[in-house]
Amino acid sequence: KAFNTVSHQHMMSGLKKRGVDEHFINLIQNMYDNTTTHIKTKDGIPTLIKILKGVKQGDPLSPLLFNLALDPLLCRLEKKGKGFQHEMFTITAMAFAEDLVLLSNSWEGMAHKITILETFCDLTGLKTQGEK
Repeated sequence: KAFNTVSHQHMMSGLKKRGVDEHFINLIQNMYDNTTTHIKTKDGIPTLIKILKGVKQGDPLSPLLFNLALDPLLCRLEKKGKGFQHEMFTITAMAFAEDLVLLSNSWEGMAHKITILETFCDLTGLKTQGEK
């Protein structure tokens, strides 16, 4: 679900913050600025719909773009979240593609992480599927 909800503006911002070359950012911006789809109505007339959010399904760049969009959340969780302590390491979250697992030693710590996640989603347009 998250792949479909990330805002294009947030993706471009993530590329800029990571120091990606401006020419590459412009290329990606052009790919996403002109994304449309068609829906055929019962009258047989295709309706053109502009796609304003989400990464392209099946595009080899999509997981990388999504990871860059998710990176500020992971950094924030690492900095502010109380994680699960294992020996010398504290693990705050695990992420792969659009799957995210939050880890904590306490209910209070987990509630704090969920607040960080909800704030991030509000700011970026991402949606979660909490029941997973």
